[in-house]
Amino acid sequence: MDSNDGFGDKRLRSQLSWWVFGLVLAIILVYTLRGYLGWIVFGVFLYYVARPVARQLRQRWFSESTAAIITLGLVILPFVGILIILASIAIVQLATLDATDFELIVETLFPDGIPDTVPTAEEEVYPFVEDLATDPSFGSVIEWGGDVLSAFVAAAYNMFITLIFVFFLVRDEQRLAEWFRLEMIGERTRVDEFAQAIDKGLSSIFFGYTLTILAIMVLAAILYTLLNAIAPAGLAIPQVLLLAIITGLASVIPLIGRNIVYAAIVVYLAVLAIQTDLVALWFPVVFYVVMGVLFDGVIRTYIRPSLSGRMFPTGLILFAYILGPVAFGWYGIFLGPLLMVAATLFVQMELPRLLHGEPK
Repeated sequence: MDSNDGFGDKRLRSQLSWWVFGLVLAIILVYTLRGYLGWIVFGVFLYYVARPVARQLRQRWFSESTAAIITLGLVILPFVGILIILASIAIVQLATLDATDFELIVETLFPDGIPDTVPTAEEEVYPFVEDLATDPSFGSVIEWGGDVLSAFVAAAYNMFITLIFVFFLVRDEQRLAEWFRLEMIGERTRVDEFAQAIDKGLSSIFFGYTLTILAIMVLAAILYTLLNAIAPAGLAIPQVLLLAIITGLASVIPLIGRNIVYAAIVVYLAVLAIQTDLVALWFPVVFYVVMGVLFDGVIRTYIRPSLSGRMFPTGLILFAYILGPVAFGWYGIFLGPLLMVAATLFVQMELPRLLHGEPK
């Protein structure tokens, strides 16, 4: 009896020591990698974008490494390039929006007077331009260029590490999944079921909704350009590419997101037509028919159902995309939906069991 008790105490102390070691190791890893949380979440997002393509390649007898390399080169790198181009276009078009042009737009929308809360002066719209104008020395330019170069090098390094992380996730996903299920959570358990539901939800959010937003951006840019080609003289949609990006991002707002953008453009074009030529009022009408009726109908009927599915209420997705960046920063646009998926599935699958017990 005493021997068994001593053996049990020794085993308990051994397990406790390993748990303490694991906890300390986890704390060290979390503390060390805390600055890379955004890039890790971005890597998980890219993994879900790449995974369907890699799986199709493996089904066609490509090896795991070959499928991962092809996916990284032909899907992920172009996709990241598109994201960078879209962000650059938005920044450049915002920068090229001169203060005088901004003031013209505001005056068109507010013909009775510009509200005091609307910034129109150049120093209010472009604080950096004002700072550079007041101190146009060689040293200030060099300092600014050094900061930009430092930020670029750091971002490039983090992006390189992220792409390596995505490569190994795509290549070794089957082995990682099997190890996690067999060694950590067990097969056909409630935890296994919950993990599979999270995986399916993240695939729907990250892959489906991302493709939906990008498709809307591209198609909106094409339609805006075509509409400008038939626009009356002096009556054109301003900042086409920037508005296309805004249209795609506004799609996360259910029912009214894109309509807010369309309505703002219609009001701007209508006021401009009234001030210049009443005959040109046909153009705002045509714009709304093309974008608000035909294009939106295609999105609701074909694009959104085929790409994004209906796993989660659109209201939850809206708050995840809007509150994520506010709460966590730039990577919140990826971390917010991830947390939303985990919380929603927990409430749906596990919380009722915890409150009411196992069903009989």
